[in-house]
Amino acid sequence: MTFTFTVTAADWWRIAPLVVLVGMALIVMLVDAVLPHEGERTKHSGPQNYTILPILAFVGVVGAIGTTIGLLLGGDQLEAFNGMLGSDQGTQLAYLIILSAAGLGILLSPPYLKRLQLVHQGEYYALMLLAAAGMMLLAAATSLLTVFLGIEMLSLALYILSGFIERRRASLESGMKYFLLSSFASAFLLYGLALTYGATNSTRFLDIASFAAHLHGAANGTAQVPILLIVALGLLTVGFAFKVSAIPFQAWTPDVYQGAPAPVTAFMSVGTKAAAMIAFGRLFGLVLLPFHDTWAPVIWAIAILTMVGGNIMAVVQTNVKRLLAYSSIAHAGYMLIGIVVGGTLGMSALLFYLACYTFLNLGAFGTISVLEGLDNGGSSANDLRGLWYRRPVVAGLLAFFLLALAGFPPMAGFAGKYYIFYAALAGGHPELLIIGVLASVLGMYYYLRVIATMFMEQTEEEKETLTLGTVPASPKVSESRRPARASGAARSTTATLSRGGAAVAVKPETRTAVVNSPLPTEAEEQDPARSLNWFAWTALVIAAIGTLAVGTVLPFWLVQLAQQAAPMMLK
Repeated sequence: MTFTFTVTAADWWRIAPLVVLVGMALIVMLVDAVLPHEGERTKHSGPQNYTILPILAFVGVVGAIGTTIGLLLGGDQLEAFNGMLGSDQGTQLAYLIILSAAGLGILLSPPYLKRLQLVHQGEYYALMLLAAAGMMLLAAATSLLTVFLGIEMLSLALYILSGFIERRRASLESGMKYFLLSSFASAFLLYGLALTYGATNSTRFLDIASFAAHLHGAANGTAQVPILLIVALGLLTVGFAFKVSAIPFQAWTPDVYQGAPAPVTAFMSVGTKAAAMIAFGRLFGLVLLPFHDTWAPVIWAIAILTMVGGNIMAVVQTNVKRLLAYSSIAHAGYMLIGIVVGGTLGMSALLFYLACYTFLNLGAFGTISVLEGLDNGGSSANDLRGLWYRRPVVAGLLAFFLLALAGFPPMAGFAGKYYIFYAALAGGHPELLIIGVLASVLGMYYYLRVIATMFMEQTEEEKETLTLGTVPASPKVSESRRPARASGAARSTTATLSRGGAAVAVKPETRTAVVNSPLPTEAEEQDPARSLNWFAWTALVIAAIGTLAVGTVLPFWLVQLAQQAAPMMLK
């Protein structure tokens, strides 16, 4: 057996967005090394790092988006590197989705990192860019080898980012959980890829598709799938189901999403799901479509469990991060409908749903990140109680994104669900349409419950101040994520303290409390970060505009683009 590997300049142009991201990751680390630093060089980042490095990383993302648009308009749509990677329209649409998530995640990061005085800025943004490059590699994969390389590249970066806040046990725990469980799932996936190669004698998707079509045609549409391939399909299903947070492989998602830094959670909740879903759909919905009757019942059952189970488990959550984590699990179930339908219709519905999901989910997590910076809380129900009276703009944005996630028009969530449910009906699965609609109605309950908490409830302190006709005191103390221990004098003068530190009522003569904590006080955390809040607000504005645009102006054009792109993902 001989193998000839040739590389041309056209191959590099077809993966230009990946090259731009990896190159900018290296530049960010080099710039971080030469920027002035405060204190010991290896421990303390200078003030320039909090501005220059995110701008450089965002410029890299914008450059990658520009090259992707260039490929979309003028590319040859051919495979690169001897059939290892695709550069078709579907791949480029996936690039745009992942790059949008990466760009918004980067913009959310500077105030968050500054507020917690986190160091190693260069490593953080370089890992964000490399994780995005791994996601793009997975979405572009047209070979079993590059599927595994893409998954490992994105996972290694996200392991570190999830546990980036080394002084918070929840962050370290989320990184360790993600590492252990993801490694276990990757073993299933790798074994499935190896058995697929053993059954089909090829790693290229085109060759595997030819094998499946030949076997299916030779038996007049009633081909017996080889036992080795059936085992491989089972292992692949386990591996991909873990990556997309499908039930019953979702247990890691709420813990990791809650413990990881909020910008990282926002980024990975969209980027990882988009990359894994597209690779999952390309392999099952297109390459192995001739064996649809073999694998579809399993994916059908997982889709129903994920839609229903994700929404049911979200109902009982009091922490908003965990609620959004279970919400993302439910949305993964809606996306799996596209894979069950398969073919051009299913893949086009999946691509369009991902385009809609990107902005609204990033906006929801991004709003929680901004609220954490403003109130040093924002994750529990108590933190959100009466938020409209304290932070009306933040409350309005969070309500907007929650309504979009619930599927209310004219936001993008409605357009995405409409098309995915249409695909279920047109693809011969009306039962998925009915179950999906009922699950969406259940989802509206917990989204509206959070909105009601923000707009229709008040904290005890706010009720007291409104009754007395006084202005509530500005928050000075927070118990959120901090082992606070106030002195006896301070405890005696403090009237009440909300759980998330959103409102504090104290006697007029006492407005501070002594807190024995290894972490800086809230004032020390927030004041330096306020000058960087424009980064996060820019991300939220972009997410809000994208949510409206994809739901009103762009859906018809995006649907047509997805319909054109889907059949080209296997050429």
